[in-house]
Amino acid sequence: MALFGPPDVEKLKAKRDIQGLSRALGYTGDANVRRAAVEALAELGDARAVDPLILALKNPIWQHDWHDTEALTKALTRLGTPSVGPLIDCLGWHSNVVRVSAGGALAAIGRPAVQPLIELLGVSDLETRETAGQILEEIGADSVDQLIEALNGGVSSARQRAARSLGEIADPRAVEPLTRALADELAGVRQAAARSLGEIADPRTADALVRALDDPYVDVRRSAALALAEMRDPRAVQTLLPELLRAEDQDAVDALVKIGFPVVEPLLAMLANSKARGDEPWMLDRLRSEAPTILVRIGTRQDVATLVAQLFAEGQEERSDAASRLFLLYSSGEIDGQTKALIRAAKPQVGPARSGRSPEDNGQSDQ
Repeated sequence: MALFGPPDVEKLKAKRDIQGLSRALGYTGDANVRRAAVEALAELGDARAVDPLILALKNPIWQHDWHDTEALTKALTRLGTPSVGPLIDCLGWHSNVVRVSAGGALAAIGRPAVQPLIELLGVSDLETRETAGQILEEIGADSVDQLIEALNGGVSSARQRAARSLGEIADPRAVEPLTRALADELAGVRQAAARSLGEIADPRTADALVRALDDPYVDVRRSAALALAEMRDPRAVQTLLPELLRAEDQDAVDALVKIGFPVVEPLLAMLANSKARGDEPWMLDRLRSEAPTILVRIGTRQDVATLVAQLFAEGQEERSDAASRLFLLYSSGEIDGQTKALIRAAKPQVGPARSGRSPEDNGQSDQ
């Protein structure tokens, strides 16, 4: 009956019996025996263990217990470079458990896995490119030099994904290559480069990003403006303000808030000129609803922000009331310097509103 007992993992390990330990991976009677066999194979460090460990990773029996898959992932990581190719192949496996485990092992192996992953950035399958990019980001600094090579390479999909990954890693070595990529022939690469420069937020790139505000593609212009906002550069304001008209565009709001008080005058001018531009009523309504939020987040009192937005209301009585209350606040001497500056910025609207004229008349205040 002893023939049917559990494998003696310690004895197999002492004899360096790779085949015997590999067979022990299939033992179903006791999970601890399987895991002991995995650890033994890892400790022996023999590259012949990679294939049986990969087969075990793909075996549904192992996937029912995360302790099993964790043990396999650690073993394959420990075996290092010989595991890379088989783990790369696992990234396309039908089981999510296998794909995630393989990705984790590749990220932990690090540098030896970088070049095979870089090569995947150029394949046609989007999911594969995304997976490879995410693993390279987990590897981090060790993948930067080869990501820069991919960014400078001839495969457009690889350039675009490399640009994104460099931003996620945010290594200073990527600043100059990403800045050059703002002139790439492919709009997707230019957009990814602009976005990544925003992640790094190096002030040296600001002028190049300002030039990208004139890019023929709106998504590139928007990404460049968002990147400039990360540096609190007011030159992004005129590009970001129209983004407020997009449904629920929180990114533009957040970006304008980062820039701060330089947003105020252009924001109020946009509100004042809405009808003259021919904006639809919903556009003006949206601007009116977003303006107080932005003003409050840059440090304006809620009551003052609300009153400023009311200067652009449809009803003359509401406009007049808001203007009068702002005038009293300004005259009271009880407000801080920024609030005074905000009311001064709203002055072209305060005068017409107090006199009963439309804000669009742009009359001058008698203050």
